Amino acid sequence: MRVQVQAPPDALVPGEPVELAVDVTNGLRVIDGVQVVLENTAGLQWAAEPVILPLFPDGTGTVTVTLTAPAALPAGTYQVPVRIRSTAEPSVSTMRFLPLEVSPAPSLALDIDTSDRSARHRAAYAVVCRNTGNVHLDVELAATDPAHELTCHVEPSVLAVPAGRAATATLTVTCKRRFFGTELDHRAQVVASSPSAQAESAVTLRQRPIIPRGLRTAVLLALIVAVWAAVMVIALSHALHSNPPQKVVPASFYAASRAGAGGRGTSGAVPAGAVPKSGLDLAAGGTLAGAVDAASTGIGVGRITVQAYALGAGGRALLAASTATGIHGTWSIPGLLPGPYLIELSAQGYTSEWYPSAPTESGAKSVQVQGRRKTGGLRALVHGLPGSITGSVVTGESPPPKVTVTVVPLHGSSTAPVAKVTTNATGSYTVTGLPTPNTYDLSFTAPGYQPVSDTEILGGGQHDIANTTTLTAKTGSVSGVVTSGSGPVGGVTVTATSNGATYKTATPTSGAVGSFTLTNLPSPATYLLTFSAPGYGTDTVAQHIGPGEVLSGLKVSLSGGAGDISGTVDMHSGGAVGGVTVTVTGAPKPLTTETLTAGQVGYYELAGLPTPGQYTLTFSLTGYSSVTIPVALGSGASATGVDATLAPALGSIDGTVEAGGTGVAGAAIVVTDGGAPLTTTSTTVPPGGFSLAGIAPGTYSVTATLQGYAPDTVQVVVGAGKTAAPTLELVPTGT
Repeated sequence: MRVQVQAPPDALVPGEPVELAVDVTNGLRVIDGVQVVLENTAGLQWAAEPVILPLFPDGTGTVTVTLTAPAALPAGTYQVPVRIRSTAEPSVSTMRFLPLEVSPAPSLALDIDTSDRSARHRAAYAVVCRNTGNVHLDVELAATDPAHELTCHVEPSVLAVPAGRAATATLTVTCKRRFFGTELDHRAQVVASSPSAQAESAVTLRQRPIIPRGLRTAVLLALIVAVWAAVMVIALSHALHSNPPQKVVPASFYAASRAGAGGRGTSGAVPAGAVPKSGLDLAAGGTLAGAVDAASTGIGVGRITVQAYALGAGGRALLAASTATGIHGTWSIPGLLPGPYLIELSAQGYTSEWYPSAPTESGAKSVQVQGRRKTGGLRALVHGLPGSITGSVVTGESPPPKVTVTVVPLHGSSTAPVAKVTTNATGSYTVTGLPTPNTYDLSFTAPGYQPVSDTEILGGGQHDIANTTTLTAKTGSVSGVVTSGSGPVGGVTVTATSNGATYKTATPTSGAVGSFTLTNLPSPATYLLTFSAPGYGTDTVAQHIGPGEVLSGLKVSLSGGAGDISGTVDMHSGGAVGGVTVTVTGAPKPLTTETLTAGQVGYYELAGLPTPGQYTLTFSLTGYSSVTIPVALGSGASATGVDATLAPALGSIDGTVEAGGTGVAGAAIVVTDGGAPLTTTSTTVPPGGFSLAGIAPGTYSVTATLQGYAPDTVQVVVGAGKTAAPTLELVPTGT
């Protein structure tokens, strides 16, 4: 099999396909199907057309290989092994190393993790710089506020981002505090730049005032109610306590009257024994107070609406006052007129509850309000509606692996996991039916990856979209043993290359001879493992290491190496000759090829010969004498310029027929050595000339006959590679 691989004329530009031709000549004596396979492509995308190239014996064809460098393939020089396989004779295969140059293509992307945040005066953002090109980038980060209302700080301000990787910095944005007002948006522009690429993104700080509008309104309402209650209490106190009414009754009203017998008392005077009766002291402004806890955590819940209903005649409940729980779940309603009240608890994301723990008004328990007294300790539980968390996990694998997401509550009576799900085919996950409110710890695990955790806070009935989680693969390792026909081999250099990075080790010469281990290999990746040692051939193995995979038991056998023999065959008379059969003996089995008949005519090449070794090359072609040349190959060596010159093995006859000294055309020529005769006819140009080629060496009789002339016969001797030149003289029969 003869192979020529055409290298691309220019460097590969990531994302742009390049076609190259692989010319193959079938050196077998049977119809063959040839496959071209690129091994250890270092991430190159390739396709061969046709997949199988059918070739007749001595036939030549071309396989077109389309190469495309991915965007993340590091720039640099690569040696891509190209293997040409024979489907008719699998042992007849050859390897060529295709030199490729991948040109630099810098590219940068900037992502902000949750770019829109709400805070009072400070917010932090995760700035993710992704190197989407194929060269290392040193990225400078800066943030500016066009309105000059923010102070921006990025830490670190410079990131070293390898090709195809990402790095994260923290952007801190601060502004002046605002006590009152509505929410206000501040925007900052984030710029990531390097000498060859840059990217931009924006963040928004939604500033909340220290005292929000709702709280301010609630405070004003509470102040109005307090003033009203104070006015009422003061007014009633002055009205009812300044001069209490006095009532007197005559002594005769009582059974034990001390009035005098038979007469009334003095007019206008109080009879003896009269008893004073003081009027009632009416009071006002009672207070209800308590706390609301979450049933899921037992912790106080803020922003729960508390409504007090006064029970009127016939048990009818009328809304008297309302308030909202503070951040710790406490509440207080002052200024309530004495009497019985029902208390309702409600909020968005929660089920409505009636004190102390009834779902409807009919099951509620009334609370008695007393004038100018505080009725406290009214503790109740509220139940949040089920919540959910949705998010996605990035691993860099395609398709992504399944990642297990475990959800554990951080508050409550139990911290056992409440849910465990796995990501889908796109890396997304959803956890539903979570008790709320609560704070949850989400842990992300996958075989071969570093575990990662995240904290999410769920309010009542909240459906939360979590931040995107990125998993980093653990490092992998590969180990094995290198042997030869005589046992383990020490001193073998083991080199692993992937994505432009190189890792080396060597097999020991004592102890565990021949064993090797390469650790801390970034994964997932495909590594080209090369094994070389003095006196042995180089062996190359492509091995894919999955995320965090520990690959062991790799067995590599080194031979004496493999060499090539090539050269050109010429004719003795000058000029290269194609179709010459070249046979090699001395290998485990004879190898045969032929010289090229097109292109580089006369060229031959024999690959994959075990070295060291002694070989004999025989060159043969019909009509030519065979030539034998011995060749010695050292370990892993190749022999070039092994040329041969073929001499013809047959002779020829090139004669003339004359009559009276003048060439005669049309004469019949018969040449024979006693066997089958060879015939021809004399020509007009040159006059009387005739020629016969491919005649075996020997003695021949040459006879010329022509009507009207007496025949003439001569004897000639034909030698190998020689030409006999007889002249036959015809005499007219009338003479």
